[in-house]
Amino acid sequence: MRPLWGLCLLFVCLAVVHHPVPSQEKPGGRISGKVVDRETGEAVVGVNIIVEGTTRGTATDIEGKYLITNLSPGVYTLLFSALSYAKMKITDIRVSEGSHHTIDVALTPEAVQVEEVVVEAKAYLSYESALLARRKQAAMISDGVSAEQMKRTPDATSGDALKRLTGISIVDNKFVFVRGVTDRYNQAMLNGTTLASLDAEKKSFSFDMVPANLLENTVVIKSATPDLPGDFTGGLVQMNTLDFPDQLVLRVSVASAYNSLTTGREIFGSKGGTTDWLGIDDGSRQFRDDGSNGIALARSLPNNWAPRAFKAPTNNSFSLAYGGAMERVGAETGQLGFITSASYRSSFQHHDKIINDVAMGRYNSGREDKYSVLLGALANVSYKLDANKVSFKNSYTRSADDQVNMFRSEDLNTNLENMYTVVNWNQRALYSGQLMGEHAFAALGGLSMDWRASLSTSKREEPDRKEVAYYRLLGNTSDPFEAATNKRSWSHFHDRNSTAGIDVTLPVGALKIKSGFNVESRKADYRIRYFNVQADYMGGASSDLTTLPLDRIYDPSHFGPGKFLFQESSRASDSYRASQNLSAGYIMVDAPFRILQEKFRLVGGARLERVTQSLSVPTTLDPGGPVETSELKNSDLLPSANLTYAMNDFTNLRVAYSHSVNRPEFRELAPTLFFDFVKYEIVGGNPNLKRSVAKNYDVRLEVFPDIGELLAVSYFRKEIIDAIEQQLIQTTVRTRSWFNSPKAVNWGWEFEVRKSLSFLGGYFKHFSITGNYTRIFSKVEFTETTGNSERTITRLAYRPMQGQSPYMVNVSLLFVEPTLKTSVNVLYNESGRRLDAVGFLASDIYEEPRGVLDLSISQPLWSGFEVKLTARNITNKEKMLTRDRTLYEQTAMGTTYSLQLSQSF
Repeated sequence: MRPLWGLCLLFVCLAVVHHPVPSQEKPGGRISGKVVDRETGEAVVGVNIIVEGTTRGTATDIEGKYLITNLSPGVYTLLFSALSYAKMKITDIRVSEGSHHTIDVALTPEAVQVEEVVVEAKAYLSYESALLARRKQAAMISDGVSAEQMKRTPDATSGDALKRLTGISIVDNKFVFVRGVTDRYNQAMLNGTTLASLDAEKKSFSFDMVPANLLENTVVIKSATPDLPGDFTGGLVQMNTLDFPDQLVLRVSVASAYNSLTTGREIFGSKGGTTDWLGIDDGSRQFRDDGSNGIALARSLPNNWAPRAFKAPTNNSFSLAYGGAMERVGAETGQLGFITSASYRSSFQHHDKIINDVAMGRYNSGREDKYSVLLGALANVSYKLDANKVSFKNSYTRSADDQVNMFRSEDLNTNLENMYTVVNWNQRALYSGQLMGEHAFAALGGLSMDWRASLSTSKREEPDRKEVAYYRLLGNTSDPFEAATNKRSWSHFHDRNSTAGIDVTLPVGALKIKSGFNVESRKADYRIRYFNVQADYMGGASSDLTTLPLDRIYDPSHFGPGKFLFQESSRASDSYRASQNLSAGYIMVDAPFRILQEKFRLVGGARLERVTQSLSVPTTLDPGGPVETSELKNSDLLPSANLTYAMNDFTNLRVAYSHSVNRPEFRELAPTLFFDFVKYEIVGGNPNLKRSVAKNYDVRLEVFPDIGELLAVSYFRKEIIDAIEQQLIQTTVRTRSWFNSPKAVNWGWEFEVRKSLSFLGGYFKHFSITGNYTRIFSKVEFTETTGNSERTITRLAYRPMQGQSPYMVNVSLLFVEPTLKTSVNVLYNESGRRLDAVGFLASDIYEEPRGVLDLSISQPLWSGFEVKLTARNITNKEKMLTRDRTLYEQTAMGTTYSLQLSQSF
């Protein structure tokens, strides 16, 4: 860790050194803000802003933003005017030396009101927080969480933050389930770009990869519009990284955390290298492909089979952010802005675990130890000139998990007692880069154009995974454990996704017509090599050798005739290459209209997507040998419509309908098999999978009673044909795979409230409550066979969708003390009993409800300095899976306490 903290200190020093030295001249005041359309919430470009009584003024840029600098101390009035909008005057703006006022403005279209609007600045400043009403003016149904909200929680990653939203649940701390449908039915985007997959076993994105402190906001879109990707049914998660601030800023934070089950306790990890702390293997685990094989190869590999034991330290993290804007760059009105940020987090976790597989006659108990690293960085730069903006955004995240599983197992089927040890280093890296432009052309009737080109690449490596089993007869405690045939493997997964697209919007009066196209090319490459280690009993291997402890048994000198053999067991089908080429075009109309003076807005149109998925699987192990290729082609026309009825200035009634698709992931199509030693499962693909097609219906009533307040109720229904689900096939070796269910229906209700408790009077105005509740129902058709060989009964039956929770609950009570500015936030999260895996020849497996209570306390001490205390899983609830209401798997989680110090300059 020392090099990292040294790097942190160097970064701070450089930032301070390069911070501009203030001149002796007293700084003038600044006024900045953003101008939006009151009806739609969209930015208004080219608004003229005049400082009344002076020659000073400016105009809004492509984002609707403006900035006026070097104002002498005094009281000012701003005049806002734009074609087709009522004028607005903001009065009583009191500017002092070095002061910075942020005044956001909502202009009213002339078709609604033509009189000049006059507002006092001191009253109008509160409108800035009301821009969360962007959701109110959005074209579609959506939910979101801002950076400010994330700061008030103990959440460290985007996945942690997302679980606070309505209808969202998080599985395995990283996979997002929206409205009860599994992670595979959702899509992830970063700054408008589809993200590459990080997991060869999963279609979905791993949300534990993105540090929360790098995000400006995260929005979950739940109803489709034609300009959005068609491959999402549950939700489209749009993460947006930090944008550059109006003035130079440096933020530094450090944190340390203690876990009640882990910190200070002996845990196990692999024998790694010198760069593990960066999430990078230094080469000590890499496969030595020098042409040797068999015994020669085994003797060249390090004897790192046994994990090492060490005392778990505290979990530590830090983050840095540095950015600002430079004015008058290249032109009088040009502005160059930048933001750079880096974050680092290391954590240690110990879980006591039980797997009670009654159906297979096995009982397992043991531990799961993990050391995790998460490193993130971003560098964004944007140049704005009048009605044009060009941005280059880059983000890079790297994570690594050093995991050791150690179990004792009693197997009634084989009458054996087993000891299992799995040592696995898993490192992942994700880069996302976007070059994009936004342009508005007033001379062309207000036509605007957006374009983008992006690249997203991900790599996942599991170098030198070791799976070891020892066995002896059940009940023969006096006998030593003897080594079984064990495995050593190296795997690599690389996913590359490149996109390009353009969107053009043309206003025709109040109507807007938007059209565009998008092309996407994705390539994936998965490679794995397996090797078996087995005793050469035919050559005379003795029990003196096969009963040695793990740290000695596979010493290089123990390989050879009459000892241990090292044989490759890889199959040609264990690896694959795949590609996906997508082309899409759409046309969309955004039409506000009135019926009997009632305001409506219709956003709708259609999207056409053509996709070709190709999968190539080798038929031999020879490099460059023949391959078996399969191809899946589909063309889908995806209509959508979103109708909003503005019942009054603070109430919307929304109705939405759309078609969407869900395509198989490469891994789900590939016949590649992977054995999970801990769960006794083989995971394999299904080449016969078809893509799913869904019809989506949504209704939402939302009320915004006051600034920052919300009351909403929603109903949704999804009808999915050929729904893709996971199935657990119970044979002598249990297999988990994917299949198409003929028809699935998912429906439910969402309730959300954000409310100040000021109506209770007095001190309660400093309290606010946020809560949401989602109730979900689902029904999947399947054929059920009962009876025996003499009389078999087959009938149509129904069950819940795999992965669906019947309910989700979030409650947050926030208190901000007015004098000391102390912030206290109590949060509760719970998801209902969820179908984890569909059983075949055995019962289904369910994850039981687990209520999690968290606490966050923040205290500013002096200018820019803040202390934050958090506690996660205060009630220390365990994760439990059941089969037939009997314990199947149990994992202890522990309570985590954290202290964070942050300083802004």
